[in-house]
Amino acid sequence: MERVPASEIANRIIVLQALLGEEGVDAAIIRQNADLFYFTGTVQDSHLIVPASGEPVLVVRRSLERAEELSPIRPVIGMKSLGELAQAVARACGSEPETIGMELDVMPVNTFSLYSRKVFPKQRIVDISGQIRRARMRKSQWEIQMLKGAASISRLVADSVPKLLEPGMTEYELCAEIELISRKAGNYGMFRSRAFNMEMMFGHILSGPNGAVPSYTDAPTGGPGISPALGQGAGDRKILPGEIVSVDTMVIWNGYANDQTRNFCIGQPPPKLFEAYQFVRSVHDRFRALARPGAVTGELYETVWQWAHEAGWAQWFMGFSDPRITFVAHGLGVEVDEFPFIAERQKLELQEGMVFAFEPKIIIPGEGIAGLENTYLVTNDGIESLNTATEELVIV
Repeated sequence: MERVPASEIANRIIVLQALLGEEGVDAAIIRQNADLFYFTGTVQDSHLIVPASGEPVLVVRRSLERAEELSPIRPVIGMKSLGELAQAVARACGSEPETIGMELDVMPVNTFSLYSRKVFPKQRIVDISGQIRRARMRKSQWEIQMLKGAASISRLVADSVPKLLEPGMTEYELCAEIELISRKAGNYGMFRSRAFNMEMMFGHILSGPNGAVPSYTDAPTGGPGISPALGQGAGDRKILPGEIVSVDTMVIWNGYANDQTRNFCIGQPPPKLFEAYQFVRSVHDRFRALARPGAVTGELYETVWQWAHEAGWAQWFMGFSDPRITFVAHGLGVEVDEFPFIAERQKLELQEGMVFAFEPKIIIPGEGIAGLENTYLVTNDGIESLNTATEELVIV
């Protein structure tokens, strides 16, 4: 178990406090698990109090012992009832705060009502989810090492597919085999998403026409799944020669994500999808030349779509029917939908230390999918792919 260094936590708190000061927020109360892990180094049933100036306080309902063991935050205090939280906030701030920031993007309405009516009836509660996401969007060197650890597991997954892929095996069987390899290597099989109802699993392992089966999820691919209860991902379809198998996986190592898509075929691939795959590879090559610090995310999005129009692939680019997804890349770290988004109308500029998954894909009904996805790190000179598995369409 690799713990988050105390210096990491201290730096993150400093960044958040500066953002609170800019917005005139007296104190933040952090409750969501992904944010708790990022700012404390542990996930417990707790509230992290971060005053705009001064020392943070971790108030824990369960488990106090594990919080003291894993988090460098001090003090760590126990809490038996929610009624004790207001007093802990007042002590951390030196007096009762006027404005409290909370993660209102993910907090249920009933929970917010409890805080606003019973715990902090005198305070104004504002949303600080934007500030939290800004604090998390540039990765430290320690975080980059965690992200590279996840990428190394993704490499094992991609390298294992040619040894496992056989005619007649089902998509779900292939998914299970490669997930086992990832789990043995340290992928703990659960990842976090900030978006409401954004449910996903280890991967979308899709073959032939199943690659073009749409689903509710906010992603270019869907798949039928093996039950209407989920309705996405690998199904029970048998994989046949002469069709592309898209292996789109999400691996988590020590809390940090890697998103990767690689393509395989038993025998020669369909000519149209092979041509589509050559296009998406060229998109990555051209994108690598443009994406660097200072590039505006919305302008990058428009440029990529322009390439699709010019090459004649716009009809099937990032989907084949409206509504299509409105991004070509999403940030990731401790969640899979972090800043930046390379998406329609986005104005955020790329900055050194940002990490995002870039996933241009062509989806053709009745034929399947041709896509390539890398997780990229923004460096001073441009972008670096953390994924090192071959980008060739692998013929088995």
